[in-house]
Amino acid sequence: MTLHALHDAAVVARLAGADPPLCESLALSVEDPSEVLFAFVGDNPLAPDWLVDLDLPGERIACWSGTLDHDAVAAGDLFAACPRNWMHPGPEALASLLDSVIPGLERNGRSLCLFPHARHVLSDVQGSINLLRQRRNTPIEVALTPSSMLTPSMLDSLEDHLERSFGTLAGESPLLFLHDVVIDDTDDRLLPVPLGSGILDQETVLEAVRTHWPREKPIVVLGEALAEQTSWLAGA
Repeated sequence: MTLHALHDAAVVARLAGADPPLCESLALSVEDPSEVLFAFVGDNPLAPDWLVDLDLPGERIACWSGTLDHDAVAAGDLFAACPRNWMHPGPEALASLLDSVIPGLERNGRSLCLFPHARHVLSDVQGSINLLRQRRNTPIEVALTPSSMLTPSMLDSLEDHLERSFGTLAGESPLLFLHDVVIDDTDDRLLPVPLGSGILDQETVLEAVRTHWPREKPIVVLGEALAEQTSWLAGA
């Protein structure tokens, strides 16, 4: 298993005695923390003033696919429900963004890896595979984020949803971002928590990983409780 963990970029920089990079977090190898899998830019990429620093650590930059609910983002909620994300304006805005960043990515030898989320423009398996097919032979990637694409109503059929996401995207995605979830009853959404501290069935998740995810491809987890998450992934 090739395991990486997301760490706060400012904290990593402070420990290294360096200036903080213009990103939210860094995915560092658990075995060799000097190895950066990607730099995650956590803002809304569909905001009019969104910029990305092409000199971030690592060869891969990652971000969400974004939302058109700019008022909610301004109020501090990047994951508010916004139906416009899944209508024509959402995919059109994402396509325009990708068209604008691809030339710079190619000049700098970088890739941009989109992280799908159930409430963003890139929200499900079909949209993810469609985008990968449309952007083949470009520096645009899509991570496999099975937990982030779930909604509370999907939990009763978790095995089916994981089978579809892993079965469709495991061969195409460069990395697997895996976390547990808890339910936020105030807004009918799922919140990310470290593996083993939420409500996902361990054996169901691990069966999907064992069946579909190549051992040589990286798995990324949240940066908290790493020993416990590693044990969880080992089936303990």
